[in-house]
Amino acid sequence: MKSIPVSSILYFLLSLGVLFVNANTFTDSQIFPKWIFMFAGLGVIGCLFSFYLFLGKRFVCNAKCCYYTVIISCFLQAGYGILQFFNILSSHSITYNVVGSFDNPAGFAGSLCAGLPFTFYFLQYSNKKVQWASWCALFVIVLGVLLSESRAGSISIFTVLVIYFIHQNKNKFHYKKHIGSFLLCLSFLLISIFVISVTVYHLKKDSADGRLLIWRCTWEMIKHEPFTGYGVGGFSAHYMDYQAQYFKEHPDSQFAILADNIKSPFNEYLSVGVQFGILTWVLLIAAGIFLILCHRKHPTKAGYVSLLSLLSIAVFSFFSYPFTYPFIWIISALSVSTLIGKAYENTLFQKTTIIKRGIAFFLLIGSLFLLIEVVSRIKAELEWGKVAHMSLCGRTNDMLPRYHNLLHTFRRNLYFLYNYSAELCVAEKYKECLAITAICCNYWSDYNLELVQAEAYIGLKQYDAAKHHLEKATLMCPVRFIPLYRLHYVYMKQGKAEKANRLAQLIIEKPVKKNSTIIQKIKAEMKHHLSRKTCLY
Repeated sequence: MKSIPVSSILYFLLSLGVLFVNANTFTDSQIFPKWIFMFAGLGVIGCLFSFYLFLGKRFVCNAKCCYYTVIISCFLQAGYGILQFFNILSSHSITYNVVGSFDNPAGFAGSLCAGLPFTFYFLQYSNKKVQWASWCALFVIVLGVLLSESRAGSISIFTVLVIYFIHQNKNKFHYKKHIGSFLLCLSFLLISIFVISVTVYHLKKDSADGRLLIWRCTWEMIKHEPFTGYGVGGFSAHYMDYQAQYFKEHPDSQFAILADNIKSPFNEYLSVGVQFGILTWVLLIAAGIFLILCHRKHPTKAGYVSLLSLLSIAVFSFFSYPFTYPFIWIISALSVSTLIGKAYENTLFQKTTIIKRGIAFFLLIGSLFLLIEVVSRIKAELEWGKVAHMSLCGRTNDMLPRYHNLLHTFRRNLYFLYNYSAELCVAEKYKECLAITAICCNYWSDYNLELVQAEAYIGLKQYDAAKHHLEKATLMCPVRFIPLYRLHYVYMKQGKAEKANRLAQLIIEKPVKKNSTIIQKIKAEMKHHLSRKTCLY
């Protein structure tokens, strides 16, 4: 019996880790632990690879074992989601039922779509047991995506399945011999994609319309910086300002009821365009063409399923944000390395011993540095988790020195900066709060951040400044009630009774997107205010 290469075992553990690892001790219990596991795994693999280079040995990675790994990992993840659908296992999300080990369906469905094409590798296998196992995995993965109700996932798997079907029957409609059959199949593919896109649009029409608003505002961002972009994190730093400007120019927009506090453009291509400019799109197209040419130069079944995997990710990326999750990265790396591996697999080992050892040395140093950074970040994240938990338990004042000690580590972490500023506001340290929000604003344009700044200015009795931030928050998310409610308070404090009364009436008549106890209380208080012409705060 042939032994399984160490590299394949490591890849298997890495795949399982980036799919399933969660940790409630971190402030982000679902995504961050997966990234930490991936970086730790890469550090270990890098150290091992460097030792192999020092010894002049090949670091063999069995592609077939890696494909087994992907299929098994996705099968287990899909099964996890299916059990959640039948309420046998609980979900990590209060909003969605089927999310697997993720926080929402995007990570769950995106991971399954990326792994689905690898089942094709074994569907025509000579071993019947392997064939049936592959068909079983294919069915479970597709079922998991469909039960998650991910529209991007549905379009992605449908596209891949249709292309695979056409490819399997290519002899029946080869374009040179049967041009009519080929065009018919191509038309069927395009029409089918259009029909399923329209169908999934109507399934969640409001959500889809909300994304149209996001894409429209994101396009405005790209038009202002088309070539240089806004840099890494540019979307988070500026998007909500553009959404606020849109509603300032279109106060009666039909999108007002759909607007939300947005953290992603729900389109990886727009995200890349915002951050790095539209020339990056040209590079992506060139990379895609290069990979296709690599496959045409060295056509293999492994290369074909790798192309389909990348296609699945590419289609999914039009409607979501799959690269937020590390599993997508390692699947992409596996697919790309498979496609270009034949052309360059011997290049490294044709180098001289000195060059190989030089590469090994720098790889070892880099891997060790990565592992040290991972350990340091884990310690900081654990401390942040403890401090945040104790603050929620009412010990905010005691925790502020520990927040301050973490500031050096998390000075560019927008979520930490927001959390710290909010705690300072609760502790009534308003000037310190505004100092932290000023740093946070460099990296984040956000509805909640505007509210924190408004509360700090209210605490300082600087009502004009508070009014500015509340009005901006209202423009960012016109459907929200809290900014209007606090603006009413500001008007009362400024003695502007007439404006306060008009605003109270506006709040009472304001349509509700999703009713809640808080909204009911706000409306009741505004009615009470108008009945008494006063309001107690």
